Amino acid sequence: MPFTKYFEHRQCEKDIYRLWEESGAFRANADSGRPPFTISMPPPNATGTLHMGHAIGKAVEDLMIRWRRMSGDEALWVPGTDHAAIATESVVIRRLQAEGMKDPRSELGREELVSRIADFVTESRSSIRSQIRALGASCDWTRERYTMEPALNRCVNSVFARMFRDGLIYRGMRIVNWDPALQTTVSDDEIYYKDRQAEFYTMRYGPFLVGTSRPESKLGDTAVAVHPEDERWREHIGKTYEVAWPKGPTITVRVVGDRHVDPETGTGALGVTPAHSQIDFEIAQQHHLPLIQVIDEQGRMTKAAGPYAGMTVLQCRKAFVADLQEAGLMEKVESYVQPISLCYRSKQPIEPLPKKQWFIDVNKPAVLWEGKRQSLRQVMRSVVESGQIRLLPEHEEKTYFHWIDNLRDWCISRQIWWGHRVPVWYRGAKVSDGNVDQAEETYVGHRKPEGPGWVQDPDTLDTWFSSALWTWSTLADPQAALDEELDLDQILERSPDFQRFHPTAVMETAYDILFFWVARMILMTTYSTGQIPFHTVYLHGLILDRDGEKMSKSKPETCIDPLDTIEEYGADALRLAMVLGNSAGTDLKLGQDKIVACKRLINKIWNASKLVERTSEGRQDVELSREGVGHPLNQWMLTRRNALVQLVDRRMQAFAFGDAAEQVRSSFWGEFCDFYLEAIKVEELSKLPETVAVASRTLDDYLKLFHPFMPFLTEQVWGNLKRPGMIIRADWPRVDTALDWPQDANAVQAVVRAVAAVRSMRVEQGIDPGSPVNLRLEPRLNPSIFESCRAVIEKLARTSQLEITDGQPGEPDEKASVAVDEAWRISLSMSAADLEAERLRLAKQLEGGRKRLQSLQSRLENPGFLNNAPAQTVEAARADAAKLQATLEEIQGRLDSLG
Repeated sequence: MPFTKYFEHRQCEKDIYRLWEESGAFRANADSGRPPFTISMPPPNATGTLHMGHAIGKAVEDLMIRWRRMSGDEALWVPGTDHAAIATESVVIRRLQAEGMKDPRSELGREELVSRIADFVTESRSSIRSQIRALGASCDWTRERYTMEPALNRCVNSVFARMFRDGLIYRGMRIVNWDPALQTTVSDDEIYYKDRQAEFYTMRYGPFLVGTSRPESKLGDTAVAVHPEDERWREHIGKTYEVAWPKGPTITVRVVGDRHVDPETGTGALGVTPAHSQIDFEIAQQHHLPLIQVIDEQGRMTKAAGPYAGMTVLQCRKAFVADLQEAGLMEKVESYVQPISLCYRSKQPIEPLPKKQWFIDVNKPAVLWEGKRQSLRQVMRSVVESGQIRLLPEHEEKTYFHWIDNLRDWCISRQIWWGHRVPVWYRGAKVSDGNVDQAEETYVGHRKPEGPGWVQDPDTLDTWFSSALWTWSTLADPQAALDEELDLDQILERSPDFQRFHPTAVMETAYDILFFWVARMILMTTYSTGQIPFHTVYLHGLILDRDGEKMSKSKPETCIDPLDTIEEYGADALRLAMVLGNSAGTDLKLGQDKIVACKRLINKIWNASKLVERTSEGRQDVELSREGVGHPLNQWMLTRRNALVQLVDRRMQAFAFGDAAEQVRSSFWGEFCDFYLEAIKVEELSKLPETVAVASRTLDDYLKLFHPFMPFLTEQVWGNLKRPGMIIRADWPRVDTALDWPQDANAVQAVVRAVAAVRSMRVEQGIDPGSPVNLRLEPRLNPSIFESCRAVIEKLARTSQLEITDGQPGEPDEKASVAVDEAWRISLSMSAADLEAERLRLAKQLEGGRKRLQSLQSRLENPGFLNNAPAQTVEAARADAAKLQATLEEIQGRLDSLG
């Protein structure tokens, strides 16, 4: 395809992606002898839409895969989608309700609702696939997986059964985080806290004053806890009191001594509500206290709340407080800021409730790891402490260890219908409101037991349970996984991809799901496979808007939609904009201006490639050799190419991808385009056969270095230049010591600095870039190099007269501008004729500017314009006038300086 004026991304990107995919460029070969490099794509929700969080993740993962593929690794990037249990069920239920169905659960029943959700997911998955393709993700679509597919469901069930047999999974009554809005439990890590203004109530019952922010929960108190050494309350320990609330009910509380109570907090007496507080539940377990539930799953008061039954929590609080005040039992009410717990999915308050749930025991020493029995918590700490797993940025290790130190048993059951159903069956069980009790027989396994009367547990598993198996379950052979006679170890033994590509190399994801997902993958994979899931965890930061705030659709002027951006500017511009200036764990401000700047770089690469193509037209290819490269400038370019390759390799190995991209960008723009390509237009250089070979070799290597960051553009240019094969499968550049002249290159670098200095002096003196100047160059080092580059200096510095001395200082010119470097001294001046031409140019520029300013000022003095034009237009005109005035003053200053 010939070069067009611009890189037309809309015409090229889909065709290029199709070419990659159809050629098998993304496909990893499990039988090759290359070292494996594997990334498991964090699975986006099957019903989701690509957002900037997805985009930055896919860009970073893809650049790693492309880099390692070109470097000779057998690179495998496993794509897939997540069934996203709660989120997906909520979406479908809301849709059905919008279509007129009042209660989809009761009207459709479990089987039909699950079927409709599955149909919806099937339709939606194709959308997220196309969006991932639009970004240029070079993942192996032949290995695409889905967390709810049969093979992965088998892995989930087998792990559950094994953990149950090992005593790591149990069912018990605990205080759980209940979301009344979603009607299910949520894990500790699915909760966030938000401060709000609230009241703190101090109430009297019996001989005690007890403080609480939730007076309605006191209707379910069964004890008062005090510190056993608190003299104020010691005599009450062990006693029982009847407390009659103003309008009922009457509660019975026992006073218990507990060392967890802080005597300095409040009155030192803590009302214990075992059914609605995790801490209180633990106190109740220790002291064998009864449990009274006064709040139900809908967030309403139960019959145990007496006259307040049926009220919402807030209605009961208002009524109960009024009754206490009327009875004189409310000691005081104080305002304070309270952190309220909210579900991150529904954004609604969490209600602590007692429920029988399935849990994973994180403290039982039941895991054989590195020769000794350890708990899941211990293994999770060990693999990071020992360096087997590296977290980037490294400061996240402290956060990770803090989370482990405070880790409680993981509640893995959910009261929804969409998801992996708990693989437990009961016979002779009592089923009430979805709860199963008093079963005569219980069976746990990956398939339904034989015989009549078996009823499966109605709960589903936490989405993170199946996602925690992602790195290895996606590599399990589907056929082996569906063989019911094989156990988990046998399945993995018969899975070539697992044997070849696990553990994976890198897990790239957002730092805000370190605990949701990353930690749980470590927990479940070390237990299930005896391997770590990955060697390195790269945590990217958030993409913020240009003001440093989280992107929101409510601020369309700063919110960037990745799909719209790809349509307007192309995937490459978006990808590079997200990577440049980015580093692990750091939030990145991203505005439209940065994307536009990256688009300009794309145009620069396109135009530079066209120039190299024209330069080589009709010229015979020359094999580069040390003996065949004689001009210092060509030697410099190849030496700089070596230095760049070495530097980029170090930065890529260190996961400093933003810095690596910047090094390639600045070298390409400054050294290759602004200096070398301009220099080789000089006749003595352009006619050398070596010059064409050096320009082509260097451009090829720049394209390869750019490819992980901008794959579409580089592939198109590679094809336009008629290079062999596709760049996606080309070899990553390596340092070529045979084509390296560090000493001579340093001397040429001094020439580069000299040209840059002249350009800066022109700007400082207000001399037009095209106006010729007189230049006196006094080399302090390597004068022969300066002389050999004379023609280059004359062209790039735009000289009318160039004097290169023999190193001896000449007569000083008082009117000359001077610049000094360790390798040279430069004096820049203009001839009388050139000075006069420059004065005429500036005078003409000044005259035209004054006319434009006069026109602007007249417009701003016109009442019709001021009264009728939009305020923004008037302000823009004023700004233009002020800017033009400043420019004219600057031109006048330049003119005055010329005399």
